[in-house]
Amino acid sequence: MAGHSHWAQIKHKKAKVDAQRGRIFNKLIREITVAVREGGPNPETNPRLRSAIENAKRFNMPWETIERAIKKGSGELGGENYEEVLYEGYGPGGVALMILTTTDNRNRTTAEIRHVLSKHGGNLGTSGCVSFMFDRVGIIEVPRESISEDELYEKAIEAGAEDIQTGEAFYTVYTRPEDLYAVKESLEKASVQIQRAEVTYRPNTTVPIEDAETAQKLFKLLEALEELDDVKEVIANFDIPEHIMQKVL
Repeated sequence: MAGHSHWAQIKHKKAKVDAQRGRIFNKLIREITVAVREGGPNPETNPRLRSAIENAKRFNMPWETIERAIKKGSGELGGENYEEVLYEGYGPGGVALMILTTTDNRNRTTAEIRHVLSKHGGNLGTSGCVSFMFDRVGIIEVPRESISEDELYEKAIEAGAEDIQTGEAFYTVYTRPEDLYAVKESLEKASVQIQRAEVTYRPNTTVPIEDAETAQKLFKLLEALEELDDVKEVIANFDIPEHIMQKVL
């Protein structure tokens, strides 16, 4: 999964740029709002909300903005009523796409995603058309400079994690979805620095991309999808050899 892992690194660099533009704040606010609706406004008893708040703080979101998002989620303030919607589809080269969104208008979101996919050589599929190619997992990202691989592996397995993957800038610790926050808290107690923790999807099979043109088209599609305000994350099951990656980045 060299290509998929490499794309994760690219997304982190892009998130920093988006934060400077203010774009990521909108997505963070939506995550806080949905987390409150799902588990209540108290971060002490709502681990998803606690994680969302921690992530917002990492991007220097003002506390007043965080509080306002919590109040929106709990109904104290009026505003948009967000829901999570999962879209499935295909990109260039037959790559499978799982598109996670947070939206207050399904019709608008569906139209925007269909338009971007069509423009960049992809197409929107029906529910279940690609989800069998992905496993639902918890992920915890840990900066590589903060800990050695051996030390993290020992602590993560002891905490109940299932797997660890090493990337260029961070380690990804995989857990069962229901174990995510328990493992996260155990790692924090063991003085492990956590960069991000959330439930998402992981490809269980990959599609090889062997030419630079297809890889370039795929990256343009992924970037266009993630620039949509309603899109939270896009997971794709591509595998691009390193020599092809070097040509398109």
